[in-house]
Amino acid sequence: MRIHHLLGHTSGLNDFFEDKPQQGQSMIDMILNDPSRIWTPQEVILWSKEHLKSHFPPGGGFHYSDTGYHLLGLIAETITGLQLHQIFEHYFFRPLSMEQSHMIHYSNPLSSSEYPIADVYVNKTVLNDHRSLSIEFAGGGIISTSEDLLKFMKALVSHEIISEDSFEGMKNWSKFSFGIDYGYGLVQFRTIPLLMPARYNMWGNFGSTGSFLFYHPRMDVYLIGSLNQFRTTRKAIQLMFKIIDILKKSTSL
Repeated sequence: MRIHHLLGHTSGLNDFFEDKPQQGQSMIDMILNDPSRIWTPQEVILWSKEHLKSHFPPGGGFHYSDTGYHLLGLIAETITGLQLHQIFEHYFFRPLSMEQSHMIHYSNPLSSSEYPIADVYVNKTVLNDHRSLSIEFAGGGIISTSEDLLKFMKALVSHEIISEDSFEGMKNWSKFSFGIDYGYGLVQFRTIPLLMPARYNMWGNFGSTGSFLFYHPRMDVYLIGSLNQFRTTRKAIQLMFKIIDILKKSTSL
């Protein structure tokens, strides 16, 4: 297995967050049933190894894996000598003045805010105070604001934080779903004649809480938001499509 397999979700590793063990509780159940537990990334990986199976040999297909992202986070820590939340702060949050961004249960924002953190739900359960969300680590454990995410996305588009050559290398696409491809931390919506119109061509990423961060090159538009409810990715995509339709109609009037 190589790093590019982990980056592109072609390692075949399980996904501790969504894959279900044959016996015992799923990770979602453990988050809900033991909210005070602190998970280290090593504990999450070990749990995955003991309870979940791999899907195919490295390079043999595509399967989204937060387990692989945890390994990448630990690799980054080993290379830099910094903890992951320090890596984010040193390379992204401070240089881009992302004052309200931080890793949940690992760090605090650079500046305090007068606004509370929005509630995040699994069904009707609010997860904000669940220490068990520490399982996220490198798999999506960042709290941010729309303003901060816009700063990040503009810096990514202008190759301020990643060179153009490196960015192009991230476009090593694998099929994720119908009309949706996955690269190295990037998602793209691509045209499928009659089924996925070209007007939806954009790239970025989305999360399991209905969060989304995309750039639409043709309209030079950034789409940023969240539904704050687990397993609402499809609804978030539908919302983005509706926004694009509204913007396209308004600009053609």
